[in-house]
Amino acid sequence: MREAPGQNRPLKVAIVHPRLAFGGSEAPVVWAAEALKKRYAVSLITGGDVSLKTLNEYYGTALETGQVSLVTVPFPSGLGGTNKFAGLRWRFVQRFVKRLAPEYDVLIGGYNPCDFGKPGIQYVADFSFMYEWRTTLDPALQGWRSWWYGDTLLRNGYDRLCDYICPIDPGAWGRNHTLATSGWCAELLDRRLGLPARVLYPPVSSGFPAIPWERREQGFVCIGRVVREKRIDMAIRILRNLRAKGHDIHLHILGSLDDSPFGKRLQALCAENSGWVRLEGRVYEKQKKELIAAHRFGIHARENEAFGIAPAEMIKGGCITFVPKSGGQTEIVNHPALVYNYEEEAAAKIEAVLASVSLQNALREHLSEQAPKFSVESFKRGMRKAVIRFLATQRATPYTDIPLSGVAESQACPLSL
Repeated sequence: MREAPGQNRPLKVAIVHPRLAFGGSEAPVVWAAEALKKRYAVSLITGGDVSLKTLNEYYGTALETGQVSLVTVPFPSGLGGTNKFAGLRWRFVQRFVKRLAPEYDVLIGGYNPCDFGKPGIQYVADFSFMYEWRTTLDPALQGWRSWWYGDTLLRNGYDRLCDYICPIDPGAWGRNHTLATSGWCAELLDRRLGLPARVLYPPVSSGFPAIPWERREQGFVCIGRVVREKRIDMAIRILRNLRAKGHDIHLHILGSLDDSPFGKRLQALCAENSGWVRLEGRVYEKQKKELIAAHRFGIHARENEAFGIAPAEMIKGGCITFVPKSGGQTEIVNHPALVYNYEEEAAAKIEAVLASVSLQNALREHLSEQAPKFSVESFKRGMRKAVIRFLATQRATPYTDIPLSGVAESQACPLSL
């Protein structure tokens, strides 16, 4: 089925991301391609080496070369293969996309607000595009590398270089159709930037092994890149304090680890607690689902996350999951017994759950009702309808505003900043 009657070709859709690796912001990008590949001619515009096979293995998609085209952003030597200089890489991406924009009918940005040079769709998955927001929303980053991220001559020179490569017009963000990963994220975008957004929860896959509760291990899983803002070290401390009280629990940490100073410190912390903490590193879809389904509990520690795919994965796998009382992740668990403000409160709430079978049963039932909100199918339907809505507004044709299946309208969610 084609969206443009009379044309001899399917409409061309480009989905843009600076570097497809293995994290939360990449999941909506690859699943958007999966959602649109049968109806449109889809291209993934990204930097660095990309393997559809590897992406499929990690995210559970089924993208094939004949269905999706890969368009590689030409970076200067050394820039495409590094995790550093994300802001500069993103400017090269946007400059490249602006040049290609006339070739595409729909441009979808999967990495924060985007200036395409013409209206498109932008899916806001985090707030890395605003340094002030990052440090406000992520206290763990306050003062971190101030020599680089602060108001310094070095930083000002870097910002001028970025603007030289590709100036950004924030007014262009307002001409795009904006999707947000949570009601909390949408409220923040509207209040601080004047960007009204529809909420489209990210895709979280199903198909976890069906392991009965009584056969699951009395342990925790924690999922996420091993970086400072994820506060995995705090999760270890919370559970270590509970073990000191006699609770026989353990922890599996699932996430990519680099050789940064924080990564080395976390490795040392895990080694100190090697009797009950296991650092699994990056795990792919099948192994990740098996580990989640084999355990009773999950813990997440990042504050003010725009959504939090990791907590959603854990509740879909049947884990009773504890999260900070901030950000979009509170919409995932949606229960006062599962949110905490500080370490001692987290330990107290976890201990209350460990001590009560009836509370565990009640929370399991509650989370089983929450889990269907965060599905791959809901995301795919929502993305398809977002594209249809965008095309209709660009053509100025009559259109019935179809509610996005699996998409909550922007709602007032209290901010805990």
